[in-house]
Amino acid sequence: MTSQIAPARSLTRSGLAVLLVAFGPVNFTFGSVNVLADDIGRDLGTGSAGEQLVLSAYTAAFAASLVIAGRLGDRYGRRRMLVVGGLGVAALSIAAAFVTSLLALVVLRVLLGVAAGLLTPQVLSTIQTTAEGPTRRTGLMLFAAMSGVSTVLGQVVAGGIAAAAPADLGWRIVQVVTGAIALVGVAGLRAVPESHSPEPLAMDVRGAVTIGASLLLVIVPLTIGPGEGWPVWSIVAIVVGVAALLVFWQLQRRSERQSVTPVVPPSVLRIRVVRRGLVMTLLFFATYGAFLYELSALAQARFGMGALGASLLVLGFGAAFVATSVLLPVLLSAAGSRTMMFAALGQAATLAGVGILSFAGRDDLWSLQLVLVPLGVAQAMMFGPLLHTVLSRAPHRAAGAASGLFTTVQQVGLSLGVALLGGAFWQIAGDDSAAMDTALGTVFAVHTLCALAFAALARTLERRPPPTA
Repeated sequence: MTSQIAPARSLTRSGLAVLLVAFGPVNFTFGSVNVLADDIGRDLGTGSAGEQLVLSAYTAAFAASLVIAGRLGDRYGRRRMLVVGGLGVAALSIAAAFVTSLLALVVLRVLLGVAAGLLTPQVLSTIQTTAEGPTRRTGLMLFAAMSGVSTVLGQVVAGGIAAAAPADLGWRIVQVVTGAIALVGVAGLRAVPESHSPEPLAMDVRGAVTIGASLLLVIVPLTIGPGEGWPVWSIVAIVVGVAALLVFWQLQRRSERQSVTPVVPPSVLRIRVVRRGLVMTLLFFATYGAFLYELSALAQARFGMGALGASLLVLGFGAAFVATSVLLPVLLSAAGSRTMMFAALGQAATLAGVGILSFAGRDDLWSLQLVLVPLGVAQAMMFGPLLHTVLSRAPHRAAGAASGLFTTVQQVGLSLGVALLGGAFWQIAGDDSAAMDTALGTVFAVHTLCALAFAALARTLERRPPPTA
């Protein structure tokens, strides 16, 4: 791994603020579409499978593009790629406001995912390469906080707009708002120093195309298949996608043996802290994405709440997440090295309680509100330290690859969570609102197991001292 060119100037607080604003629409659009899924479905004449596809098309394309986007920033300049990605997010979000069919929206969401994927690794890499000492640590913590804050903010803002706007127009206005936020971020990027690699690594285009196609071949049929009774094409696509992933891995091993830098260096995955951290990232985001989707579906389908009610349901969760993220340095010093483990165990206990209430048919709105606040605290105490641990304790030579893998696995987790757990929720619930108790209890049992697995991995991760080379 080559060294980085020292930037002409260091990242300032105002530059960091601009970076976070530019990054905001990436998760804002995910959160907003979560609560607007019903409105989009009614307007475009599609069911739950189509709504899930709108979500998964974005996150799958996002994940697929991340693997090469970091290399583009290394070669052509990270701020330049931020501008290109930000303008793409703005233009595609606004274009989505004018679609008249599900197919057109899905295509735009795929392209939007690519633009977001181009932008995101530049934010993380800029913080890593242009900030130093406390500023870098603060930047990483705020990046983690912004991931959650912008998602919840997207839900709340989208719900408010949908409630105030005429029928079937609210979700379109939200797309324009998303584009406007992206333009504000782009306008301020002059405050961000440019940085790039002095000897940019050759881009493994073959590997990038292979993993991108593999992810889409697996995630899209997992999203559509359950609702359509698993047609033959969906099974074939999954088999081909898994086979393509195996081919991809062999290509990566061969590239590394031939001294060609692969998209996913096998040597990096042999580093235990990186490998375990990525598994934890997958567990966290698979359940996080599904959790927000399931809550929105429950609020609208069972409790008869509109988009505004569904968004307000998670307001306590969002406020707790933000407050905890701000206080995280203090909490970390108090809780010590086992912060992630304690937080994950707390989340598991809370989710298990909700699951029991659901099976008993007592998961009313007040009960959900009472558990969402501690869940927000727990998730902030899991995600912030996880990001910092994976990036800071990976060897310096693997820092760039580790950050790229982290963001890729994050988006894969969101896609798989909505596709698998969201799909399971609707398969169990069907059109019967009474069956939603069983559906929520079942998927929350899976959430609980994932939280326990996260806690077990966190315990082993926290025992290991950080590498120095």
